[in-house]
Amino acid sequence: MRKNLMRALLAALAMLVAPATAHADGRGNPGPDVAAPPVRAAPVQQPQQQPTAAPQGRTGVIPLNNGELTLNVPQGYRYYSAEEAYAYLQRNNAAAPTGTVVGMVARNGADIRAAGTWATIVSYDAVGYVQSETASGLSDAAFEAQVREARTTQNRTFEGFIAEPQFDATAPHVVWAERTAAPGAGGKDLRYEQKSLGRYGVAALTSIGSADQMPEIQEASDDLQAMLSFPEGRRHTDFQAANDQVSQYSVPGLITGVPTAQPQAVADTISSGQTNFGGLAGWFPWVALGVVGLALAGYMFVRRRRDDDELEEA
Repeated sequence: MRKNLMRALLAALAMLVAPATAHADGRGNPGPDVAAPPVRAAPVQQPQQQPTAAPQGRTGVIPLNNGELTLNVPQGYRYYSAEEAYAYLQRNNAAAPTGTVVGMVARNGADIRAAGTWATIVSYDAVGYVQSETASGLSDAAFEAQVREARTTQNRTFEGFIAEPQFDATAPHVVWAERTAAPGAGGKDLRYEQKSLGRYGVAALTSIGSADQMPEIQEASDDLQAMLSFPEGRRHTDFQAANDQVSQYSVPGLITGVPTAQPQAVADTISSGQTNFGGLAGWFPWVALGVVGLALAGYMFVRRRRDDDELEEA
């Protein structure tokens, strides 16, 4: 009986061990000595980024650049920040204006991030007082060649004027339009410039668009010009020769971007004997010579009186 019990126990043990052995040696799952295949994590689904809504812009009176100039934007247009202006220039591969970009203006309802939208960059360049009297030579045949040469130095494309430079001495401001890419190249190939002269610098409205948008931009140019103004005390007519800095730029220099060798006003005032100190500094040598002459005459007079007195006493 003990033998039968032992056999039963061995048979039961064999039944328990046999499946494990077959499992390890057969074609089923690997046994304890075989590495299990790595478990790959399920790919993580990245949330789709929703496109941000286009900025809406704003209207009204907007002081810019610490009060250097003011923009009064009516309902038909919208003002956008300097950050949006720089982003617009980058998207359209357009050169930024000289000076400080302080914002951008576009028509109401225009999507400033759309490829076909034209917009106007607002900037201010503190170059000093630009004299209206320097606005000569704009219509010379050689002036366009000067602009072309300057653009080459500035690494900018210039395919000629679409609108010849015009200077308005009453405002005063200068307006012109240039083609920035060859005809048929596509994209933004028009740069319409309006530069207004102030007491301490120049404010610019630079409209970026395509050549076929020229009529629309030109039609809006009067509206754009009317938005821009200098506060009282910073207007071109507020210039004080005794205290203010005269710009190294002439009016043609505002177009080429090339300053002159010497401010014209400084040269004029030196030649006319009028500079600072209310225009008296140019006369200073003559005044000094007169004072010396008077002092010498007084000394001679006193010396002569003293000699006469000594003769009388003798």
